[in-house]
Amino acid sequence: MKEKHSIQNILVFLIFSIFAILSLVLVAVGIKFYTNISSRVDTNSGIRTTISYLENKIRSNDYDGGIDVVNVNGKDVLLLSNEGNSEFKTAIYVDNGKLKEYLTKGNDIQLGYGDTIANVDNMIVDKSGKNINIRIKCGDKNYYIQKSVNTGAL
Repeated sequence: MKEKHSIQNILVFLIFSIFAILSLVLVAVGIKFYTNISSRVDTNSGIRTTISYLENKIRSNDYDGGIDVVNVNGKDVLLLSNEGNSEFKTAIYVDNGKLKEYLTKGNDIQLGYGDTIANVDNMIVDKSGKNINIRIKCGDKNYYIQKSVNTGAL
């Protein structure tokens, strides 16, 4: 009789152990999925904010002479002039994986200065005629902004 009870106890303990191990595996898999999804949501939110920021900056300076693209030390710099005060310009560029905004006097642009806006790997800006094309590289993905400028459609 004792053997029957000890076998039953072992089987109950074995079933409980399997249940506990499978529960821990399920929690571990859930944590991995959650961190992966959370990381992607943070990345997507950051890039959407960056794109929105750049589009609004371009839109707010959409007048003749308000938007220029210059190359400083091999890096593309988006140079924005305020309509009321053309002495000061806003330079937007990428330096060491950071999108930066820097208020400069005239065209005196010094890389490394300014406020960090977002984490991006690279930004390529091309202005041809009334079209401006921006390619932002973030991780292994590229994001594009294409705008027609000086349209007067503010």
